Amino acid sequence: MKIFHTAAVLFSIALTGCTHSIHQVYVSSQDKLPAKIKTEWVDVETNDFVVLGFATKTDYIEEAHRELQEKCQGRISQVSTEHLTSYYFLSYKQRIRLKGLCTSV
Repeated sequence: MKIFHTAAVLFSIALTGCTHSIHQVYVSSQDKLPAKIKTEWVDVETNDFVVLGFATKTDYIEEAHRELQEKCQGRISQVSTEHLTSYYFLSYKQRIRLKGLCTSV
């Protein structure tokens, strides 16, 4: 009976546990900027929730790119991209984080 109880506890922990992983981090080239240029870091994060292999939103990467461009009226450089995944029971969430240096004169 004790073995059955232990197995049931371990099985329930396995079903409710979640994990997280960073798949990819990309950093674009670093531009040397003149001293008189105004700079500001801008960042966005979008996600897609997948249940049993069915994606809810497939354009989340384009959405992140569009949001990053909307936050900056000048030029965006030194962009870093992170692709992260959080795994849940029979589902997972994919996230994209974009961070860039907005430069304007």
